[in-house]
Amino acid sequence: MNISDSALRLTLEVMLKAEGHEIVTDNAEVTIADTPAAAVNALAASQVLLLSPVSGIAEAVSAMQQGVYGYILLPLQPGEAGLMVTRAASKNNRIPEDNEAESPMTPLAEVERKHIETVLRACKGNQVKAARVLGIGRNTLWRKMKSWNKKEPPLL
Repeated sequence: MNISDSALRLTLEVMLKAEGHEIVTDNAEVTIADTPAAAVNALAASQVLLLSPVSGIAEAVSAMQQGVYGYILLPLQPGEAGLMVTRAASKNNRIPEDNEAESPMTPLAEVERKHIETVLRACKGNQVKAARVLGIGRNTLWRKMKSWNKKEPPLL
């Protein structure tokens, strides 16, 4: 955890331990940070979650556009932090760097991409509407699209 407020860090540790998570200081699967800068700096080592008050959602979204997995709203709500940590730990959504080899798409992933692109075309590029039609969240749709090609959006 990369949290400067000791009371917040202790509260979060107690909540996560109560939900069965182990708190480690080195080589953690998930890092939790309390500032967007700290979250972005921790990207190379693990999945990163950002603690954010409602007034900081814009900064949290900006951090997500830079690769941060997600955010946890402050004040902390029972169950939310544990759920987000579980999701972040179970995913490997980190986008490979330019010099890293990218694995080819599986046939199933290719079918999924074509279906999503078809729905996006039918929704005239409206990602909110497309996500609703697909039955997935906007963030999930955005991450899928970003993972396909980080330089160009899918053809609509």
